[in-house]
Amino acid sequence: MSIIDLPLEILCQIFQSTADFSAVNALARTSRALHSIWLANSPAIFFAVAVRALPNFSDAERLIAAQEEAHTAAGPNLAAPSLSRHERFLFNARCASAACKHWDEVCQVHNLANARGDNPALRPSERARFKRSFYHLWTLSTLSNTPSLRTQASEFLAACDPVELAGLDEIAIWAYGYNENEFGDSGLDFKDGTWNAALQMVDQYCAWDKENSGHRRVPVSGHEAPLSFWVFLDHTQHYLEWI
Repeated sequence: MSIIDLPLEILCQIFQSTADFSAVNALARTSRALHSIWLANSPAIFFAVAVRALPNFSDAERLIAAQEEAHTAAGPNLAAPSLSRHERFLFNARCASAACKHWDEVCQVHNLANARGDNPALRPSERARFKRSFYHLWTLSTLSNTPSLRTQASEFLAACDPVELAGLDEIAIWAYGYNENEFGDSGLDFKDGTWNAALQMVDQYCAWDKENSGHRRVPVSGHEAPLSFWVFLDHTQHYLEWI
């Protein structure tokens, strides 16, 4: 008995139980029949695997919810979204990866060999931290640029803990001063006014340098923190206790 002779429900469960998307892709490429099953059931398979395989799934899902709310708030005459929900999820994830790649290139974390030991390259845990803050900033931008959702933007920011605020602060500084908007056709232009409201909200809410703000930047040596960025790096996590 071949695997493709199994009932469709079982085959879908096999897809949904795979460890990651590389396994999904490998299974789908096994035969035309399995590839067709993947295409026909991709939304359900995608979200079943994404919950396990993607460390930032809840943050990415919150961004999608904000994007859908913003689209609905724009009015009934607006054209339907060109991407399905899982396609939008993948699009957002590609943007997050592109941003993380650029941040790594700007910071040149791999040059911190003395602080990072034998593995100075950017690590999966560090990429996950960066992407989480990236999703947070994008969510804040989406909410703050929709008049009916601006209260939600303030509530979202108020719900962030000190570590999340530190991540937003660092990614806002990067967005202001270091990114070159090299995200291909993703439309993520941090110099565009679309992002200004979110960047200003982060700056004003944190008020890091104002007396009695309740927040402060941690002065980390340049030997440990390239361009003073440290919140996302493994070897500087102990400084979180200072926030």
